[in-house]
Amino acid sequence: MCEHLPLSAGQAIAVLRKGSGLTQRQLAARAHVSLSLLSKVEVGDRAASHALLAAAARILRVPVERLHGQPYSETHHDERIHRDVEALRTVLRCYDLPDDVPPRPLEALAADVQTLVRLRSAASYGRLAARLPALLPELIAAGHHGRPGDIEQANTLLLAAYHAAHTLTYRLGYPDLAESIEHKLAYAAERTSDPLAGGLAQWARAQSFQSAGDYAHGLRLMATARAELDDELQGRKPAMGALVVCGSLHLRSVTLASRAGDADLAREHLAAARELAGRLPGADQVRYGLTFGHANTATHEVAAHVELGDGAAAIAAAQHWRPSRHMPRTRRGHHHIDLARARLIHGDRSGALAELKQAKRIAPQQTRHHPMVRETTAVLVSLHRRSNPDLVSYADWLGLTA
Repeated sequence: MCEHLPLSAGQAIAVLRKGSGLTQRQLAARAHVSLSLLSKVEVGDRAASHALLAAAARILRVPVERLHGQPYSETHHDERIHRDVEALRTVLRCYDLPDDVPPRPLEALAADVQTLVRLRSAASYGRLAARLPALLPELIAAGHHGRPGDIEQANTLLLAAYHAAHTLTYRLGYPDLAESIEHKLAYAAERTSDPLAGGLAQWARAQSFQSAGDYAHGLRLMATARAELDDELQGRKPAMGALVVCGSLHLRSVTLASRAGDADLAREHLAAARELAGRLPGADQVRYGLTFGHANTATHEVAAHVELGDGAAAIAAAQHWRPSRHMPRTRRGHHHIDLARARLIHGDRSGALAELKQAKRIAPQQTRHHPMVRETTAVLVSLHRRSNPDLVSYADWLGLTA
């Protein structure tokens, strides 16, 4: 039905496996998956999970992004984003070498950072990539050369900008750059003297362990981060920021545990997250760029079932999802991406495509650049033996067709 598809993750695994001299049976044994599953993934009839991709990448000695084919640059618009990322790379090298040019007043910088935060929440990657290279040098200078009373606030603003940059580079498929930003987040957090800022930095740092499939170290990092924030949760009414950051650390642990195949540990962290969410008034709250509450906890429960391979349980858990209209587009869009994967596992191909289309409506740039969207769509194309105009159109929008 399509003229040509670029290598799916499964096809990339097959090519690299053969180049490494491994049989399917050998790779399946080393990756701790069944031979049947690996065979279906390689021919494109089953979507590869995050855990399988991470294991295959480790065995084949390539970055996970090599299997995904990231970064994606199928259109002129994509090329512009990637040029802006290269400009951002140049700026980030100078994180501790501030320019001599005096920055604008903090009020002006704060307004621009709020724009970055909104763009990040809306997954507006093109506009975010265009703004970051010009703003970061000013924030770095303000964090080093500002008045004594302003330096901490300037570093708080810098922390938010680094968080936006981390999301951008990770989503666009630049893991090396994203990992370097994780260290800069920690550097800025230390200069704020705010323990919750440190919690955000640790939450972001876990992304590298998660992407690499090093779930054990990621879980250890999250446990250490929560222990460091124990004092922030003491008292009858902990601060809203403490509940959001600590709850988000538990949700990150849910993801790590489920990808590691540890259902009991995932349930344990879900229970802890629900307890903290119960202390929040009303809908999910956003603090330090993190979203936490009952809706996002339900989102992570759905994703955990998907990672554990239980599509029916994921679909059932989604019935409890009640997002507010203020929930960031990134979280709402990601929920539908996970539901698409759940419906594909469950054998509901039309439902999977409907979820993918909903993700596109909510957060188009996030959806277009999400590797699991491409993986799910490629499998749908492989499984459909007859023409499906909606699917062809969607695959074409992703850049999967020739």
